[in-house]
Amino acid sequence: MGHLRAVLAGLGGQGRKWADLCRGHGGVDIVGFADPSETQRQRARSEWGVPEDRLYASVTQALEKSSPDFVLDVTPPAVHRDVALASFAAGLPILQEKPMSDRFADARQMVEAGSRAGCIHMVSQQRRFDRQPRATRQLLEQGAIGRPGQLDLFFFVAWADKPGTHYVTEPWMFLLDMGCHHFDAMRYVLDADPLDARVVSWNLPWGWHVGDASHVAIFGFPGGAKAIQRATGCSNGRATPWSGDWRIEGPLGSITWEDGRVFVTRQHRTENPRREEIALDASRQEGQAAVLEEFLAALGEDREPECSARDNLVTMAMTFAAVESAKTGRVVPISEVS
Repeated sequence: MGHLRAVLAGLGGQGRKWADLCRGHGGVDIVGFADPSETQRQRARSEWGVPEDRLYASVTQALEKSSPDFVLDVTPPAVHRDVALASFAAGLPILQEKPMSDRFADARQMVEAGSRAGCIHMVSQQRRFDRQPRATRQLLEQGAIGRPGQLDLFFFVAWADKPGTHYVTEPWMFLLDMGCHHFDAMRYVLDADPLDARVVSWNLPWGWHVGDASHVAIFGFPGGAKAIQRATGCSNGRATPWSGDWRIEGPLGSITWEDGRVFVTRQHRTENPRREEIALDASRQEGQAAVLEEFLAALGEDREPECSARDNLVTMAMTFAAVESAKTGRVVPISEVS
């Protein structure tokens, strides 16, 4: 596959990260930078070094003028539907930042539109591409701890602390934007889809988010397994890694993520204790770089990528079921949302 031309939609902080990643990749040339904000466009010009003739006030204009091969969507979730539909109308594949949308109906509409257009549509759920979940899924497939019965995920960070962004001003963004990362990784690691969600959420007195930024989320999986996330997005104390600290319990022991390291432990009073650190594949790409490689590989091989929008609908249903449970206080079946 040769050099590809892309339009980047959304010129905020994440947009710059993707622009830098594409620039460093060498196989992608961003030929159009689109954002309705004059301020953002001029910042891209002055701080990113984007030529004036590559800046556009709309995605539609960028698509018409720059003849791209694909679209990279880093706009806020509420805008994703419009960007995706414009891409599909032009017959172009799209790589889209998570969450796919702030409304499940819009996410489903995008998936259906992409399918009708025959366009590849991938969502950037980069946490599942990290080394810890890859190694953990392999351990579970090998039966290292037997059939897992419980997954606990601890996540404490100072998240989205820039005043005025949609992360701060919109409700439920901690569940929608960060929760969907971890919920998708749960699905990947357990190789299963959840049945229901129960969430209790709240705000801490010093929190800077309009929406709740602390919660406990419990997902029921087939066979009785439970996955629990305990999370706070306005922690000013010791932070966990962005992937969180995990503990998975099985009849033969536990798999734990401890500050980015993975351990298998078996400790029972009738047996000699066992604790082994699992070597992670240092050559494996992680995060957004791995997402971009998977997307480009899917384009070159004309196949559905991992984290396709079709598959990501399940993660979106999981996430919106969690939000509904936080709102109502009841257990919400995933099927009720999807």
